[in-house]
Parts: sequence; C-alpha cells; structure tokens
Amino acid sequence: MEFNEFGAPIPQGEGYETDDSGFFEDVSVLTESVRSSIYDYKYENGRRYHAFKEGAYFMPNDEPEQERINMQHHAGFLALGKRNYLSPLNNPLHILDLGTGTGIWAVEVAEQLPAAQIIGVDLSPIQPAWVPPNVKFEVDDIEDDWTFPENHFDFIFSKVMLAGSIAHFRKYFTQAFRHCRPGGYFEIHEITTRISSDHYTIPENSSIQKWCRLMRQGIQVMGRRLDLHFDKLADLMREVGFEDVHVYPYRQPIGQWPADPTLKQSGAIQLVAMLQGMESLSLAIFCRCLQWTPEEVAVLLAQTRKEFTLKKACYYWPAIVIYGRKPMSAVS
Repeated sequence: MEFNEFGAPIPQGEGYETDDSGFFEDVSVLTESVRSSIYDYKYENGRRYHAFKEGAYFMPNDEPEQERINMQHHAGFLALGKRNYLSPLNNPLHILDLGTGTGIWAVEVAEQLPAAQIIGVDLSPIQPAWVPPNVKFEVDDIEDDWTFPENHFDFIFSKVMLAGSIAHFRKYFTQAFRHCRPGGYFEIHEITTRISSDHYTIPENSSIQKWCRLMRQGIQVMGRRLDLHFDKLADLMREVGFEDVHVYPYRQPIGQWPADPTLKQSGAIQLVAMLQGMESLSLAIFCRCLQWTPEEVAVLLAQTRKEFTLKKACYYWPAIVIYGRKPMSAVS
C-alpha cells in the first residue's frame, strides 16, 4: 500500500468513473439527496422531530411547536421592555443567531438593522422562505466546531440554548469568543426550570413542582441541563475572555397578574405558550429518558396545566440576560 504525507490512498468507489462528463449531474443528485435527508423528519408519539442529527434535541419542530416558539419569543420581548437584545451595539454588520428556531428573532433584528447581515443556524429547516434580504438561514449543529470565519461577528446571540440544548457550556462560550470580532458582543438569554412566585408558596408536592423536577432529572439522561446557575454563566463568560460582562436578571411572568400593562401582556402570552406547549416540552424527556408512557405524561400535564391557571399564584420563570464584549486587543 502506498503512503504519502496525507496518509493511505482512499479506494475509489465502484462505478465512479474518471470521466467528468456527468459530474454536475452527480452533484445535483447528491445535493437533492442531502436536502431530502434534512427534511426526512422523524415522528414520535404524534409529534414531528428534526432529521439532521436525529435525537440531539428534545423538542419537536412541527407547527404547534413553532407557534410556541413565536409566543415564547414575543413574551420575552415584552418582558425585556420591547427589546430583542441588551448589548450596546454600534452599527453591527455581521450577526449570528444560534439556534434560530423559526427565525423570528433574526427577521425582527434584520428589519431593525437593515445594514447588518444576519445568519440564523438551527438543526431544523423550519424558517420562512420570505425574509428580509439581509437574512439567511443554515442547517447545522452549533455543538460541532463552527466553520464561520474567526474574529468575524459583531454580535453573537443565543436564546434559551444552554437550558436543554447545549451539553458543553465552555466549548460553546469559547467558540463564541473565537468567532466574535474584537469589540463585538456575545449575549445569552436563559431561564431556569424552577417555577417561582413572590406572592404564593408553591407546595413541594404540587404537580408543577413535580413536573419541573422530573424535567430537570430527565434531561440529564441526554447529557443536558435545565437547572442553570446564572452566576456561574457570567463567570464562565469572563473566564473565556469576554470583558465588561453585564448581568440582567428578570422575571418572565406566567399569567396576567402583573400590574404593568406590558408585563401583563407578556404574562398572558407566556401562559398560553405554557398551556399549549407543555406537551412539546415534555414528551421526549418523559418518554425517551424517564420511560413514561404518553398516557402517563398526559395525566401529569393535565394536572400541571390546571395549577398554572391558579390566579393567586402569580407564577414566573426566573430569567436572565448576560452579555460581554471581546477585548479590542484580543485576536483568536
């Protein structure tokens, strides 16, 4: 066997001719095959899941889940004072949206910042076809090594990705630092699955507490976490090299209990998202990881939904925004 600096020769596949006459036809067939595999969605317990990197993510990607994503986005937008981000951006030209989902954040920011080119990345190709000309979407796994240019993006954005989607936080933050340009910002929005209330003591034996506890327990089987420690995330952002790190904790209301009209609207939307989207959040974790039957899940969710509508409870998700700047002197 012959060897050179690139290792052993790779055997040629049977039927692969050296004649290039049909090369572009072959590429066309290959491209269509790859495209088809991405759209070859998987179905489980009546819900549709991503095909690319099958099983890596616990949420479905069907229309009910897309509606939940959009409602969740709008609830968060309102809870943050009608802001899509908090970083003090200065005419950004290149923006990366990690785990773009339906692309709603990318599209809204593209309309706000028409001079910026925005790339949204996700495992599922569920984004709309008609978007502003400064937006494009890519199907990829952001837990893999990124193929974007280093020191490139003015702003890298991540929304509810550490909670349930990312296994290795340090690698994720390090890649963001590497691909952020000097002076650029990295911003994360996160929640933790510990339902809270300032006006009501939530019983430990309540269905809500049981649901949250089992969600946190089950996701660990997939090597992910839902019980985030916000202070450690800010420390990690500093450790990988970001400076001027800002931490903005806030409450994401669930229900119409807030006095503030904007927060009342945010809470109303969040409550609907929870009532309609609990199945999306729960099925894979309970059935794949905890070995529950769909019927058992349905019973727990019915009990939990009932508790979510308890008006006196004044529930909220503890949530946070953390952002930091890459030093001007830093070049990856």
